[in-house]
Amino acid sequence: MNILIRFLVLWVLVVAIVVPASAEIYKRTNPDGSVEFTDVPRSDEEKSLPLSPMSTFKAAPPRREMSNTRVDDAKKYSTISVTSPADEATIRDNTGTIKVNVALSPALRPGHKLVLLVDGAQKSESTSGSFTLNNLDRGSHSLTAQVLDKAGKTLLSSTPVTVYLFRQSVIRRAR
Repeated sequence: MNILIRFLVLWVLVVAIVVPASAEIYKRTNPDGSVEFTDVPRSDEEKSLPLSPMSTFKAAPPRREMSNTRVDDAKKYSTISVTSPADEATIRDNTGTIKVNVALSPALRPGHKLVLLVDGAQKSESTSGSFTLNNLDRGSHSLTAQVLDKAGKTLLSSTPVTVYLFRQSVIRRAR
């Protein structure tokens, strides 16, 4: 039903455009000397005016807006990865501190930044590729690195790395 309505609307629009384009124009001079133009002849003997073709022009091509980014910024980063800790690593630290290193190729461009997501939430920013996470809860955590541009748009994300943080329990102390 929806297609039928669309087709009907399209057909009405085409007819509304084509019919006036094929109309003829008639010129009359009234007894008082005034000139009248109409599309309806008074008699069958009245002749239509010859019309010149409709004036048309070609629009100029749309301007492309210049981007604020340099040509270097337009190049894509090829790889990003969390290099340490290794995937599935177990880290024993009672303070809950994890040091994370990220490798990026090519190097980070000016205005861009690296962010580290811990369990999907942004926890830290860096321009060097080194992060220190403090006071993390024990258990498993997913670490993902991302490159963000000046506007905060994500350009590249690493494959998530899962790490396991072991913190000595206060309840069960080693004897």
